[in-house]
Amino acid sequence: MKCNLVNNGIHENFGENLIRERGVKDFDLFMNPTDDCLQRPDDLDNILEGSKKYLNILEKEEPKIMLIVDSDIDGFTSSAIFYKYTKDISPNVKIDWLLHSGKQHGLQDHIDYLIDCNIDYDLIVCPDSSSNDYEYHERLKELGIPVLVLDHHIVEKDCPLSDNAYIINNQLSENYKNKQLTGAGVVYQFCRYVDEILSCSYSNQYIDLAALGIIGDMGSVLELENRYIIKNGLENIRNDFFWELMRKQGYSITGKMNPSDNEILEKMSPITTAFYIVPLVNAMIRVGSESEKARAFLAFIDGTQEVPSNKRGAKGTYEKVSIESARECSNARNRQNKTLEIAINSVEDKIIKYNLLDNRILFVRLEDTDSFPPELNGLMAMKLSAKYKRPTIVARLNNEGFDRGSMRGLNQSELTSFKEFLDKSGLFEYVQGHDNAAGCSILDKDIDKFHEWANEELKEIDFGENVYNVDFYEFGDSKILDNIIFDLNKYSSVWGQGNSEPLICVHNIKLTSKNVQICGSRADTVRFNYNGICYLQFHAKDLIEDLAKYDKMNVTVVGRANINEWGGNITPQIFIEDYEIQEDILTTF
Repeated sequence: MKCNLVNNGIHENFGENLIRERGVKDFDLFMNPTDDCLQRPDDLDNILEGSKKYLNILEKEEPKIMLIVDSDIDGFTSSAIFYKYTKDISPNVKIDWLLHSGKQHGLQDHIDYLIDCNIDYDLIVCPDSSSNDYEYHERLKELGIPVLVLDHHIVEKDCPLSDNAYIINNQLSENYKNKQLTGAGVVYQFCRYVDEILSCSYSNQYIDLAALGIIGDMGSVLELENRYIIKNGLENIRNDFFWELMRKQGYSITGKMNPSDNEILEKMSPITTAFYIVPLVNAMIRVGSESEKARAFLAFIDGTQEVPSNKRGAKGTYEKVSIESARECSNARNRQNKTLEIAINSVEDKIIKYNLLDNRILFVRLEDTDSFPPELNGLMAMKLSAKYKRPTIVARLNNEGFDRGSMRGLNQSELTSFKEFLDKSGLFEYVQGHDNAAGCSILDKDIDKFHEWANEELKEIDFGENVYNVDFYEFGDSKILDNIIFDLNKYSSVWGQGNSEPLICVHNIKLTSKNVQICGSRADTVRFNYNGICYLQFHAKDLIEDLAKYDKMNVTVVGRANINEWGGNITPQIFIEDYEIQEDILTTF
């Protein structure tokens, strides 16, 4: 384990100074953002023309709109905002919507249906997608159907923009500074702009869905605009489905059995949302049936509508779709995890059989016999990367000769951006996504060439050694460690994508085996106290085995600050992320 202190040392006002170190210039505004943090919607190119077309269509006697719902949580929330807002300002408008069968995006898998369905739509709306769909915009032009695109994705090089589509995209808008705004944020801004035209304020009702979409699509929480939307969105959650998902995850969010709504709301943050809400919806999108996914979107747009219950023993009864779908999302996540476990067991045989670990990059090419959903490629890559301690690609060979799939890097390694590394090779058709989580495509005939290049480039990197960029480095007997923990706890609501929860390295913790407690219902939780700090790790099988090797030991941990309140007592804690243990034969305890 290697730890790098990423600042010059912070000795007071720990949380505030850390946030300033990360680039926040106006700390007070960051902590208490105002609506001045929202950029003017008219800084988005084409918003004037797009909104005019939209409002002109709504003035028709019986306007008909088709909504293309993109296949991730940003897509679901983007479309939900647009649907609900449009119904607010034009209750009689007819809005149909289409879901993708898998993880497709944009118009590609729907274009033939839209052309052949013989429904005279006045407008097709694509939230969170379709900036690159020039070909399909032009085909719809032949039918006289305009397209409204409300997107945030980067447009591919040399891709022309259709004159049949009103493309409103922050990435394409020079004057729009926040490139970290996601699809839900762009739709929210579009609705704010229409509010100004109509002198109303319906858009404010959907800031919670905008926050959920931004968090789910990993928009940076350091951007002041995102910070404003997220803070106000999580403090003013109105959407019925969002609430039912929170209640479903109440124990995980609060650590309490049967918490009240207020107790749940107090714990909502970018991190709790990303860890406990987003995975439920993403699991549904990955492995849910068509009817289940349709209920999930219905839950976002009309959560109080009653639907037949599919709960065991409840045949013939009805339930609010928000409650029904929250239960189905939880079940989908369980199915996803079971399917993933089976799939990984199968792939591990392939890894051994074909000596795939001989290369520095683990590249798993799936075959037709690997009959699990391609939507799980990313999760599989993540699991394999963590297990085998190396960057991983999981892909399938298509008819064009390309291996296309997902890649995952190691966050705790010297290779800080796997995406940048793959781009540097010059061999990939595309690598689209984040530094260590992206989709990618490479010609199958170039795989050997890629491995040869990557093996040479990475020969000096030890992926088996975790590398942590830590924010605080203290010794176990530090006099300020408890102050650091208490102070950081005050800022728990601001950590998230781009402003990660601080890591603390604590060195020279001297223990004896008698100091170590093994607890929990499964006897898999470790806790020990040193210098007034409680150190904890859950599901700690490896740590338990390593601690049992010595009677006296010197421990280094990397972890995250936490405060435990129980029975009127307040205890500073560190949740252990990683550790090193050495035998200590010199110290007298």
